Amino acid sequence: MAEKKHKTSSKPRKKKYAVFILVIMPAILIVSMFFVLRLGPVISHFRVNTTIVEFGTLETILQVEAVVAREETRYSFPSTGRINWNVVSGEKVGKQQKIADIIVSESDQSMLMEIEMIDMRIQTLESGEEVESFSENATHQLNNRIDHLVSDLSQNVQMNQYELAFKNRYVLEETVQQLKTIQASKDLPEMSIEELKRRKETIQQEIQSQSNEIRAEESGVYSFGSDDLEKNLSVEGLDQEAIVDIFSKSPPDIKSMQENDEYYRIIHQHNWKLIARVPEDYLPFYEVGVRAQIRDIYQQRVIRGTVKDVIESEEGYFVVFKLNQPLEGWHNQRFLEVELIPRKFDGLKVPVSALIEKNGIEGVYRVDLNGYAVFMPTEEIGRAYGTVVVKEGRIELPMRIVGNNQEDEVEMVDTLRRYDQIIVNPENIEEGQRVR
Repeated sequence: MAEKKHKTSSKPRKKKYAVFILVIMPAILIVSMFFVLRLGPVISHFRVNTTIVEFGTLETILQVEAVVAREETRYSFPSTGRINWNVVSGEKVGKQQKIADIIVSESDQSMLMEIEMIDMRIQTLESGEEVESFSENATHQLNNRIDHLVSDLSQNVQMNQYELAFKNRYVLEETVQQLKTIQASKDLPEMSIEELKRRKETIQQEIQSQSNEIRAEESGVYSFGSDDLEKNLSVEGLDQEAIVDIFSKSPPDIKSMQENDEYYRIIHQHNWKLIARVPEDYLPFYEVGVRAQIRDIYQQRVIRGTVKDVIESEEGYFVVFKLNQPLEGWHNQRFLEVELIPRKFDGLKVPVSALIEKNGIEGVYRVDLNGYAVFMPTEEIGRAYGTVVVKEGRIELPMRIVGNNQEDEVEMVDTLRRYDQIIVNPENIEEGQRVR
């Protein structure tokens, strides 16, 4: 007979499942809650960011291309003859100081070249160097310099750097002249140093008797070129319409006008003005009479001046600064790239994200020596670019006295000190929590 197959009952299996649900799951839940409560501070520690508080300066900066106004007089060059300058652009000159010789004949030019040859020969003899060796080395160096200048000049023209091209052209001409002088000096007769000096003095006297001179009619700073804006953009008579008009032009347009080589200028005041267009929200920092700071962005040099005027027009707002300290290029450029510094704060620098308000008092969480987060009230000095500057050491806090309509008093409390460790993201913790 075939044996009967017995079916396995499903009741024990259901019973085991019920025991798991009723006993094991609550136990797992209790253990999980225990670990969450015990490890919460440890887990939150990995979400806490801290930084070290340091003392520093916070500046608000506005970079602008400002217009220069100078008190200057323009003079024209003579129509004939070659100019041999005795001064360089930006050099201070006195009244009636000779600033150039006008070479009107070939004999003048040859005598000037002979003076240069004599100076070179004297320098060679005094250094004890052989004349032939000196000439070869100097010729090689000047040829290399000429090659570099030609390359720079070509690059200046391609990149529309007209001012640099203008300067490099004159340097190239001077270098070529030096090369000619060295080559011609080989034909200079052998003479002692004393004989060379006497010969030089004789030539100078002869040139002085034959050549015309350019002498400064007033003392000031010599500068080359003109942009035809000297009268409209002067310190004493600043034309507001000219200011608005010049800001409508691009700097290359003005710089191309400055290439005019028919004029030179004498700037006869050390006071000058700088005009900058600023956004309207910067006007509260630049009221007339306010002291201002301006930085040269290339030399990173800060000078101080005074707000002389504020001009409002349809083209915008223009602040006029009066200055008595020079900036690089102030004597020969109409536009200067500078940084205005409307506000400047000194104190402890704290990220804005570190600030938190507690009971109506703004402060930060400082990490104490035991690793706990402690609330420290702060007093703000200023803020910009995501950083707040606060006072250091001790600050005053209002202390409210209830009753009798008494006025609030203040109390001195401790605040942050440099090199304190603070929490940058205080929203992740609570006061008194251990963070390390």
